[in-house]
Amino acid sequence: MKKFILILFLFLLPNIASAACDDPLGDGVDYSKCSFADGTDLEGQFLANSNLSFAKLVQVNLSKSIMMNSNLSFGTFPESTFIRSNLYESVLVGANFEKTDFTGANLTRADFMGSTLIEANFQNANLMEANFTSSNIINANFDGANLIGATWTNGETCGPDSIGVCNK
Repeated sequence: MKKFILILFLFLLPNIASAACDDPLGDGVDYSKCSFADGTDLEGQFLANSNLSFAKLVQVNLSKSIMMNSNLSFGTFPESTFIRSNLYESVLVGANFEKTDFTGANLTRADFMGSTLIEANFQNANLMEANFTSSNIINANFDGANLIGATWTNGETCGPDSIGVCNK
C-alpha cells in the first residue's frame, strides 16, 4: 500500500508543479516561475493579487490590465507593454523592465526597489509614492509622470513639484 501511494504521489508531482502556468488568467492566481511565449497578447486581463515572481514575459502586451497588489518580483519583462495598466501597490522588486512601456500606467505605491528600468517609458504615469531605491533608471523617460512622494534611486523623497522629474 505504501508503494502504491508513493508511486501515485510521484506520478502527480510534475503536474502539481506546472499546473499554475496552465491555469486560466485571473485574480490571485500563482504564475510564479512561469514563462509566457514572447509577444503574447494579454491586453485587458484581470490579474489583481496575482503572483508573477520570477516569471518570464518578454515583449508581452499587458496594456489596460488590472494588476493591483500583484507580485512581479525578480521577473523578466523586457520590452513588454503596460500602457494604461493598473499596478497600484504592486511589488516589482529586483525585476527586469528594460525598454518596457508604462505610458499612462497607475503605479501608485509600486515598489521597484533594485529593478532594472533602463530605457523604460513612464510618460504620464502615476508614480506617486513609488519606490525606486537602488533601481537602474538610465535613459528612462519620466516626461509628465507624477513623482510626488516617490522614493528616488538614492533614497531621497521627491517633493510636491515632482512632475516629470524628481525635485527634492
